[in-house]
Amino acid sequence: MHTIEVDDLHKSYGSFSVLCGLTLSVTAGKVYGLLGPNGSGKSTFIHLLMGFLKPTSGKLCVLGATDPELVSGRIGYVPERLRYHTRYSAREYLHFLGKFSDMDSSTLSTRVDEELKRVGLSNAADRLLATYSKGMLQRLGVAQALLNDPDLLLIDEPTSGLDPAGQREVLDLLAEIRSRGHTIFLCTHYLDEIEYLCDRVGVLAHGRIAAEADVCTLGVASSSVKIQVKQINPVLQQRLVQIAPAVKCNATSITLDPSNDILQATVLRTLLDAEASIVSLEPLEHPLERFYLQAVRGEAPSYEPVTYTPSPSKGDTLLNELLRRTYGTDQAGRTDRHSPTNEQ
Repeated sequence: MHTIEVDDLHKSYGSFSVLCGLTLSVTAGKVYGLLGPNGSGKSTFIHLLMGFLKPTSGKLCVLGATDPELVSGRIGYVPERLRYHTRYSAREYLHFLGKFSDMDSSTLSTRVDEELKRVGLSNAADRLLATYSKGMLQRLGVAQALLNDPDLLLIDEPTSGLDPAGQREVLDLLAEIRSRGHTIFLCTHYLDEIEYLCDRVGVLAHGRIAAEADVCTLGVASSSVKIQVKQINPVLQQRLVQIAPAVKCNATSITLDPSNDILQATVLRTLLDAEASIVSLEPLEHPLERFYLQAVRGEAPSYEPVTYTPSPSKGDTLLNELLRRTYGTDQAGRTDRHSPTNEQ
């Protein structure tokens, strides 16, 4: 069952076209993330889903209705820019909004308390909103969207303008909401939010969906990686660059460009045997970023969908050995009885 079904959707303002044949569907209980450049029409599309705007042409079906206004009570909405009357407390604000629903006073009071607790604002429920941080206001916005326990949650740029701590709070909150089975449609500029929250991603460019994919299939390895090391002496540097022309290094890092499993495993083995202190191993090219940029440029996505198998590769085995040496545990959480963290 699809919570959102859109086919050949167009939206124009006079001679200016914003959406030009947009087609997508969102499966019930899933999280769909929409990426796109500024001005690509993401917010316009959310306003169409809410019924604030009417399509110029095309099919738009939300929760089985072709007119979103008919199911507005089953939709929760967190806008990009929240506006509050700051003379209210959080509890008063939610009670005020709840009066527009069909809930009786007792049910409304219970729901307000539940949502304040869910978003972590119970202890600040009776403080004036003028005293709230941006992160707290954003969490309150999520609470108001969930007040009616909606079937569909629409979220526009949930971490816009927040500092890193506030971003993490909101993302963790949305992840908890996701675990409860709500269908979520998320518009964002941030690739990390898509990876952390979403089941499927679409790229909106030139008025239509330029590319779509299941997020889990975009985990293909980068074609180049960087290994950060605390210190590499000149002798070890010489050994590393002799492995292959693709290996470049200095006193604190090694770049493999292009990389492959065998080359990466050989370099890691050389570092481990030399007891080098490895700080990190990071891709120099982000698969989701590549997918997004290719879609925006109108290029065909070059990734191949991947599936994960339980049998570890040689590189995974070396990574587990590195983790055990450094932290006393591998990727599966198994502890090395010879590690410093397990000493009696």
